[in-house]
Amino acid sequence: MNRPDNIMIALKAMGIAVMLLLPGGLSSLSAQNQRGMEILANFDKRFEHLDSLIFGTRDGSHPASLSVAGTSSSASDTRDNLNKAIDHRVEAEIGEIKSLTGLRFTGQAYYRLDGELGMDEEDPVSVYKGKLQAELRWYPFQSALFMREGRIKEQKIRGQIDKLAYDKEDLGMLVERQKEAFRQYSDSLMGGVLLQRIRNLNMLSSAYLYLLENENIPSDDLLQILNEKAEAERMLASLPGRHLPALDLSRPAGYFVVIDTTAYMEHVRRTQADLSTLQLQMDLLEQQEKNTSYWSEVNAAPFVRYSYYTRPHAPNSSNIDAGLVFTIPLSFEFWKKKDALKAQRYILSAEESHLSTRIMEAINAILLDIERYNNASLGEYRRMEELKKYLTLRGNAYDNRVGEYNRLARMKEYNSYLSCCEKFIDFQYRKDCAIADLQKFLTDESVLRFCREIPLDSVKIEINP
Repeated sequence: MNRPDNIMIALKAMGIAVMLLLPGGLSSLSAQNQRGMEILANFDKRFEHLDSLIFGTRDGSHPASLSVAGTSSSASDTRDNLNKAIDHRVEAEIGEIKSLTGLRFTGQAYYRLDGELGMDEEDPVSVYKGKLQAELRWYPFQSALFMREGRIKEQKIRGQIDKLAYDKEDLGMLVERQKEAFRQYSDSLMGGVLLQRIRNLNMLSSAYLYLLENENIPSDDLLQILNEKAEAERMLASLPGRHLPALDLSRPAGYFVVIDTTAYMEHVRRTQADLSTLQLQMDLLEQQEKNTSYWSEVNAAPFVRYSYYTRPHAPNSSNIDAGLVFTIPLSFEFWKKKDALKAQRYILSAEESHLSTRIMEAINAILLDIERYNNASLGEYRRMEELKKYLTLRGNAYDNRVGEYNRLARMKEYNSYLSCCEKFIDFQYRKDCAIADLQKFLTDESVLRFCREIPLDSVKIEINP
């Protein structure tokens, strides 16, 4: 750009006509043409800067790897306290079961106000004025000895169901936190690339406006650039927070993720929260069915009774009785109750099968999305590599002045590369979110156990056009 003929070539390529005031060379330029030369200089500086970002040497850092966010310390402490509270409740309920002795102590005392009441003239010895009585009964079927282990197991299962419900809720929050972390990372990358593209579009709109003022282009060309610029600015405005322009565009950050679907699905079938809850509920019903028996309806109790009598015409006396009291139901409701518990268990079993099918279908849909985003990311990655080669060839051609040098076209070529970067970032974000959705089906394991990350430049899968 040091020689006047090079400037003339560049201005002509942009449709700018330079007027030579003297026939021997370039003696002066109008203010308008001076503005055109400034635009050309700005374009060349911008090209140098973009080349340094796209073809510059990286610092050796690696693409961001997939991760699963951990639980915050405060949330972990809260959950530990909740688990301890549930354990304390279960232990208290078990302690209540173990403390059941089945013993009942009853007593009575009374005094006869009517001296004539109950008198027997033939047997005055049997007449008494007051009576004290104490009785101790033992109900073995209401004590801790009767079905103790079964009732304790019942309470433990209830505690497991409660914990599992909170596990599912905590897992949902963990997944949302992870997706928010992915969003923030993606927004940071996207914002940096968008700022670079918007700068290019600002320069293009200024150049097109200059050309339109000189009636060298139709207005449709400028309108297209303004629409593209408005759309890019809208996308940037939708990203919360402040962002800095990207400082490295040489290599996209991302991986091709391969998932061991067989192992993952098998683990989900065994541990998924809703399925596990249904299984525990069936275990609870089964245990309740075992704890339901005819003997739980029988009321039988041996007893020991002490009685003391005060007599008006004879010495006071006392006696001790021992015996058995019992109530035997003549109906058999417990059979109906067992049948009802068994029917509820069959319903939950059918519901488990139905829910398992729905969960597998949901997982398959997510896995298909991951496959699509993997392939789309790989396609954009390879397209970026091809564009980098194209930009290198075009750059050499521009430097050697091979063919017509159109700076507007060259800037659009850089924008094509940046647009490809934006699509790649979006595909990677959507893929990461889909993988995070797979975590929702796991309560005791990280989804990363079933994932394998392959650098994109090592992937050999061919993408059909």
